[in-house]
Amino acid sequence: MDQTPSKDLISLSTSDGVHIPSPKPTEVVLDEDSYTEAISEIIKRDYFPSLKTLEAQHGYLDALSSRDPTLLRDATRKLSKINTPLRKTPAATPIISRTPQRGEWDTPVSTRTTSTRITSATATTSPEKKYNTNLSLDAFQTKYTSEDNASYP
Repeated sequence: MDQTPSKDLISLSTSDGVHIPSPKPTEVVLDEDSYTEAISEIIKRDYFPSLKTLEAQHGYLDALSSRDPTLLRDATRKLSKINTPLRKTPAATPIISRTPQRGEWDTPVSTRTTSTRITSATATTSPEKKYNTNLSLDAFQTKYTSEDNASYP
């Protein structure tokens, strides 16, 4: 039978006999709204995966009952976006036998218009989140904490 103690219970001490507590892993402190938003997003994703589809279907039914063409178009678009698979199968990918070539008759691509399009697309994106929601609920709560939770020792 293995008698080695758990690493969680081992305390460090110096040669003088002074006890040094093991360092607590540092957590990123988020404001209450961000923490709650992130936890809600993770719970919806992990525990209620069909919730997005149900909400889109509900929106579609509301749009049908209101008979508003704009709402109906938006609800249909949202529902079809959710029902579209994210990964494409190899059968859906066209096979290109050769690389397209550019000839001397082609108009050169201006880098100025390309950079303008990229800049305008970047400007319309929302600000980056201060947290990563691509974690499990346990991993998220290990890495992040709220201001309220951080105030307790």
